[in-house]
Amino acid sequence: MNFIRSVRISPFSLIRVERRLPFPGEVLVRPGESVEPKQTIAVAEQRGWVCLEVAKELGVKEEELERFLKKKPGEKIEAGEELASRKGFLPFTYVSYASPVSGRVAAIGMGMVILETVSGNIELKAGLKGTVSEIIPYYGAIIESKGALVEGAWSNNKEKGGIVKVATDKDKAITPEALQTAVKGFVLICGTIQDEGTLSKAAALQIGGIVAGSLKATLRDRALSMPYPIILTEGFGETPMNSAAFELFRTAEGYEVTLLASPPSIVISVAEDLLAPGVTRRETSSKVKVSRGPYKGLLGEPLEKEQRELLLESGYITPAMLVRLENGVEVRVPIANLEAIES
Repeated sequence: MNFIRSVRISPFSLIRVERRLPFPGEVLVRPGESVEPKQTIAVAEQRGWVCLEVAKELGVKEEELERFLKKKPGEKIEAGEELASRKGFLPFTYVSYASPVSGRVAAIGMGMVILETVSGNIELKAGLKGTVSEIIPYYGAIIESKGALVEGAWSNNKEKGGIVKVATDKDKAITPEALQTAVKGFVLICGTIQDEGTLSKAAALQIGGIVAGSLKATLRDRALSMPYPIILTEGFGETPMNSAAFELFRTAEGYEVTLLASPPSIVISVAEDLLAPGVTRRETSSKVKVSRGPYKGLLGEPLEKEQRELLLESGYITPAMLVRLENGVEVRVPIANLEAIES
């Protein structure tokens, strides 16, 4: 079957996670080395650019600036150090320009000097417990681990770990009233997030993170500002969490979990197969998930091996497949709206 994409919901598998800096730096680990989630595996200097209008400050023509400069491209300069000067006929007409920041002269032109600055270091953490299988020169490493894995659809770009705690059913919204004071450090599993008060109270209680099926679209910016990680398995709106992911989380309640931002992933630390009662690996791998449309979030079983054309209300014809959904309904779903669940 040819799906647009697949999503992994696996009770136990070999997990390979690529951990990568946003720009080149120094890798601190070696292949075969064991790592812990909070261990720094690579570091890089965070650089920026400052544009200085030196010619204007000196009162000289743009094309004449270079002969007044004390530094050349590639040379370093400290904050407060003289970058350029202009002498007049009288002593009191001497004009000096000091660099406001420390950095390196990157370029000169159009009467300006561009400095490359260093504002601090970015540290890349391993994110999960495992073994370094491969080094990405200057950027990071690929880490291998074993455990349960659920791939998400969206994250707020935060990462952390905690203990799995199921807060609501798969189709219920978590509310501020549902948050108790004993949730500090826990990763909460819920159906949806529809209330800004829930996000704020969760931050005050210092939770480890939230994994939800969906989030009210108007809360996206608020979610991005939260200090804890948020991962959505389905996306924005009011879609419940799919049953395969929810059953896996319910079985894993009390286990340690790590939330990774890119790609959005939930890794559950287990030493053996973590299968919900009555679910077999073969059954799990034959499932599909509806990712868009009126049946979004529901799991199903393909009833056909071949795709057939479906005439949409818009008049377009698209490849589709007959699927028996978990609620018993048989419906033909466009291939673009299906995801294969890999275990």
